[in-house]
Formats: sequence, structure tokens, C-alpha cells
Amino acid sequence: MRFTPEAILSLIATGASLVAFLLMLQESLALRKGDDPLNNDVRSLVRRFPRVTYALAVLIGMLLGHLLWP
Repeated sequence: MRFTPEAILSLIATGASLVAFLLMLQESLALRKGDDPLNNDVRSLVRRFPRVTYALAVLIGMLLGHLLWP
């Protein structure tokens, strides 16, 4: 089996869309119940480790740049 850059990019986009959808679904259900949404925990985790977040963003940018650069 051989993965092309387009297939890898499609898998990354699909995974990111799924994560975003699940976070929005959990937030709407939590707000309906009156609980704290998971997004608050994610936001506090990102603020607690800014260097790791920055490194992850750079890594994702490098991967996307590698796949999309002609």
C-alpha cells in the first residue's frame, strides 16, 4: 500500500475535522447540563505548556509544507 501526499493530507484534515466536531458536540452537551466544557481544560493545558504547543504547531506546519510544496 502506498500513501500519496494528497491521501495523507486528506487523512489529517478528516481527523482534525472529527476532533473539532467532537469538541463542539461535547461543549454543547456540557452547556446544556450546566457543566464545564472540555474546551476549558484544553485551553488551560495549552496555556500551561506554551513551548510544547508552539513546537506542535511548527511540526504540523512543517508536515503540511512538506506535503503541499511543489
